[in-house]
Amino acid sequence: MIVPDPNFRPNPARAIYVLGLIDQTLVERVTPHIVSACDVSREPITVYIDSRGGSVASAETILRLLQSTDQDGSAACRIITVVTGHAASAAADLLSSGDYAIAHSESTILYHGVRTSLNDPLTMEVASVLSETLKLSNDRYATTLAKKSEIRFMSRYFALRPGFAEYRTKVGKPVLPDIECFLGIVDEQLSHNARQIVKQAWRRYQRYDALLDHVFKVRARAKKSVFADGVSAARMESAMLRSIIGFELKNHKDDPTWSFRNRGLLQVNDDFFLLQEYVLSAFSEQFRQLCERWGKFVLGPAEVAELDKLPEQEQNASKLAKLRPHFQPAWSFLVALCHALQEGENELMALDAFWLGLIDEVLGYRGLPLTRYFAEYQPDPPVDSPT
Repeated sequence: MIVPDPNFRPNPARAIYVLGLIDQTLVERVTPHIVSACDVSREPITVYIDSRGGSVASAETILRLLQSTDQDGSAACRIITVVTGHAASAAADLLSSGDYAIAHSESTILYHGVRTSLNDPLTMEVASVLSETLKLSNDRYATTLAKKSEIRFMSRYFALRPGFAEYRTKVGKPVLPDIECFLGIVDEQLSHNARQIVKQAWRRYQRYDALLDHVFKVRARAKKSVFADGVSAARMESAMLRSIIGFELKNHKDDPTWSFRNRGLLQVNDDFFLLQEYVLSAFSEQFRQLCERWGKFVLGPAEVAELDKLPEQEQNASKLAKLRPHFQPAWSFLVALCHALQEGENELMALDAFWLGLIDEVLGYRGLPLTRYFAEYQPDPPVDSPT
């Protein structure tokens, strides 16, 4: 029996409408409605979206208003976002920011990188600064999107995990890694455009793997002082750069036309930030919380009992060490996917966004593994036996 939970259900009576261009005019129109709804109660607020995007700053202003507290320090209202037609650019970011994100079945969601317009002539110096600024902005939005999508993505991952063994049998690869099983199953549900985005993300993920494998092998051979705690950032980064240069030389040893002058330095720069991105995400507090939240789906009773025997101060580190191999590939792929969505124009159908963990529900489709079911399902009351 399903008992509707208002935390997962759109409510037009407590709603704002983000329609058309997201700009200051829209902010001025919806602000009174948001303030009034938050003042009346702390119940969920629904945000209906049909927008091609607009100002990122205006979208963030709307989100800040929705997530505001009151004079008593009350918790922010839960936000339910619903795309009814299109959610593109800043509107797509707003959709993903919802605590529960829903899409109408025929809606589309479009992600792309940060854009800017120039009023003055473009010089080499301006172009260099602009390029770096746009790259940093894209990296920031990719990381933010990964944080917003982590629970959704991992929910898809663990919903499909029981079918990995069957998929390995189906494709005749008994030792296929879990992440490839997941992507293989999901691929069957995706549109052509979404498959291309996943392929782009997979290439980035594979580069993670190859680069990390090389760097960690170099690290294992290096003096401990170079990578030890307390070493300055500059020394650590210099060690990373040396290993990255070695990685690029190894990859291009059979290409006589390749050089650092000919795009080689650009690749080293990309590798450096790719490695930093991995370290920041793989050893972050969020990753630790991810392992804590989903660990019960991975560790068996014997492993749990073994951890329980350890002193309390050792349990967390040992648990993380056991869980990291299970979670790191999925988390790294999610980060790679969010970066891929910041490159070019990436239009997704509603079902694409669901299976890639960017939204929570698609209206009109039955049989999808929805987190809402866990909150709303109530066992049927026992039926009295006839006397």
